[in-house]
Amino acid sequence: METKAINPSNPIKKLQVIKFEVKKGQTYEFNGNTKTEHDRIKGLFLRLSNPDALQGATLRVWIDDTEIIPDDTEVALLHHNDSLSIEDVAFPVDEKAKNSPVRIIYKDDSANLAVADSYHVRAYLLAEVNKK
Repeated sequence: METKAINPSNPIKKLQVIKFEVKKGQTYEFNGNTKTEHDRIKGLFLRLSNPDALQGATLRVWIDDTEIIPDDTEVALLHHNDSLSIEDVAFPVDEKAKNSPVRIIYKDDSANLAVADSYHVRAYLLAEVNKK
């Protein structure tokens, strides 16, 4: 039987969830920070409580004052559904965490009649914590 040594440099994977409610036709701005205990942000993906809201919705994202996702990027490009693993769907980034600022501007398409009055958006930041 083969044994493998545990590599202490393998970082621990974590998720940070940013949740907000968006009303039909609204532009929502989130300003917050990454968790202090997280060392790096390695990916980003979204989940919407109403997938019908994907059509026409756009966003822009900054982490640590660096623009990660440019203005008017379609939310559908970052949306995670149940048929894909997190690592397959996450938009890869490599940004400092450690209480870094996070800013998200999310715009709903008011012309989308399939959407109820409001829905919830969850932005997931895939974080790594270095083992000490």
